[in-house]
Amino acid sequence: PLELDGSSFRLHMDRHNSSFVLSLRRSNIEYYSSWGRKGFCSLRLSDGSLVPVDKVEDLTANSERIRFRAASSMGKIPAVWIEWRNIKGRNILSLVFDIPEESRKQVAGIRLLERALWVSDSDAGEVLVPRGVGELYRAANPAPLELKLEDFQASAGLAPESRYSLPVLGLNRLGGALALCWKEPGALITIQREAVDGDTFPGKRGIFTSVDFSGTRAELLFLVPTEINMEILETSRVYSGWFNGREKVPSLRYKTSKEDSLRSFIAAAMWRPSMTAESGAPLAGREARYSFSQLDAISRHWKEVLGIERAAILAGDWLATGNGEGGDLSEWSAAQECGGNEALALAAGQIRARGHLFGLSLELEQLYRAPVESAYKRETSWQAALGTARSKESLHNLKSIFDPQLLVIQEASTASSATKDWAKLLESRTALLQDADKIFGLAGISPALPGDFRIAALGAGALHSKLAAPASKNLFPLLPASFGHNARLSGSPGQALGPADAAGFLSYLLYGQAPVYQLPPGLYFKKPEASSPPLQEKPAAIFAREGGWSRGRKLTPHDIFIKNTYEVATWLAPLCARNRLTSHRFLSPDGSVQESFFSADLRVVVNFGKKPWRDELAKVVLPPYGFYVRHPFFLAFCALEADGLVYEQPAFFTVRSLEGKMYLRAEQVRIYQGMEPDRISLGGRVFKVNGELKTKIW
Repeated sequence: PLELDGSSFRLHMDRHNSSFVLSLRRSNIEYYSSWGRKGFCSLRLSDGSLVPVDKVEDLTANSERIRFRAASSMGKIPAVWIEWRNIKGRNILSLVFDIPEESRKQVAGIRLLERALWVSDSDAGEVLVPRGVGELYRAANPAPLELKLEDFQASAGLAPESRYSLPVLGLNRLGGALALCWKEPGALITIQREAVDGDTFPGKRGIFTSVDFSGTRAELLFLVPTEINMEILETSRVYSGWFNGREKVPSLRYKTSKEDSLRSFIAAAMWRPSMTAESGAPLAGREARYSFSQLDAISRHWKEVLGIERAAILAGDWLATGNGEGGDLSEWSAAQECGGNEALALAAGQIRARGHLFGLSLELEQLYRAPVESAYKRETSWQAALGTARSKESLHNLKSIFDPQLLVIQEASTASSATKDWAKLLESRTALLQDADKIFGLAGISPALPGDFRIAALGAGALHSKLAAPASKNLFPLLPASFGHNARLSGSPGQALGPADAAGFLSYLLYGQAPVYQLPPGLYFKKPEASSPPLQEKPAAIFAREGGWSRGRKLTPHDIFIKNTYEVATWLAPLCARNRLTSHRFLSPDGSVQESFFSADLRVVVNFGKKPWRDELAKVVLPPYGFYVRHPFFLAFCALEADGLVYEQPAFFTVRSLEGKMYLRAEQVRIYQGMEPDRISLGGRVFKVNGELKTKIW
């Protein structure tokens, strides 16, 4: 066999039929080419037929590359060149194909991997699929599976379940993890889990991976983790490391360090009100859900009544109907139903003066005059939006009128394009985001592509799949582990959290993010809330129950929920921004209890289940919707038992060092009580807390 020898891998390829064995040095694990056939790829001819590549012609090889012309036992095929490359010094193995000009009319594409790199149930095989936040599938599961995922760039008009969110795939067998990624758009990923008959396969079931390309050239990269932690989530670290090597992606801490007023964005309690319509509702005949003055009143209520110092209010659907008609965006007109420009500018100034962040959200079409008679096309829309913004200086005008600190651009979910020039589309998209970031301070986008995280500080919609099914045992944080420290991630606008969304809050905690809240129209805190049964009696409204800090304050369930969850998330999120998500596990057989580590010092455990869960490592018992957060500087839990203290009903506490040192040794520690049990055991002492207490533990 031919050999490519890298520092972290060794590739052996059969010089006659191209079958290969890829050995990972650290784990001594091997991955193989297609099962049950010779070779590893197939050509798709212009008539739609697939022809296996299982012979080799015109082979040349040295220590850095193996290059050959594809051939087939089925007969003569058009010339296509395939090449393995050892990218020295980077622990990367590259697989490239090239269709020469003379073959392009006969060849429609190539299945560069056909049911290759298979994993089996007998070797604890699993595949991490980049759909939504990420999905983990194990070969041992007896249920058949077939996933077909198309490119996140080229197929934006498809439903989310048909798209992949990142161009990377994670594989793992016997503790030997391997990441597979690609740069060119247009890939089709097929994942198949099925039973395998016969005695020759090493197991009863396997997961098989295929990768199709329709272009004339593409490259697959095999990234080999080299850290001691060989969990499958390591594939996200090597992928983001490779991505960061191509395009420097600043951390969210760096993005928010440009101005002191932006620093709180990482952990701010975020509210994204739709000013004139329910999310997704038509604006014709619309009615105001909030006035601009009410934005200021709610910000003031949050700070003066709830003690929320870190908040971000991001207004959407705020433009007047017909704003910018005629292509003239030299001026902006806020909806008169909500108070008009003067009221919005006044509210924005007061929100900022209070120390809260103020932002605006715009649809992409609102940045230029979209032709009514034509369908929405991604490439031309981004180019038109960029050209109009620069020629009319419309973003500068928006800044001068309302002075927002954050601008979020929302792209239509039905986006499509009539061209294949994705480079131009991404160039316009990047340039417009850069302008927004430079002018306003922070930029956000929805939906976010991997390249957007180089600029965007907010990736709205990135957590959609997790918030839609929080307790799913298939969801696995590939996207948050890759880019959660580069931008703040949130769900879709319709997934903002209300007082009965305990599972949604736990999802944000698990991924180290601060949540986005939902509020009723108007001044909600002046309206009595009624439900049957009472909202606070519902299990999922556990964090909206009156008691502890909220006792006697006559707060609404929305206020209690926001205050309690804020006291956890606003201190957890900055810690997670410093320490990326490194490990994720399902602790219970049904997947309802989940754990995340952000470096070795920060652990988060949540219980989505209906029964209490005893965690032996932390010595706590978590009720349904309970959680446990532990860091040397910060402790938070909702538990039935903690540090030897047993509670009759769930206790809710946070413990925070006020000195930037371990809370067990600090001179000043703040203890916050969110629910009725008022005792907490810390460092061998029991403290009685009435809402909140500043003390020292030692």
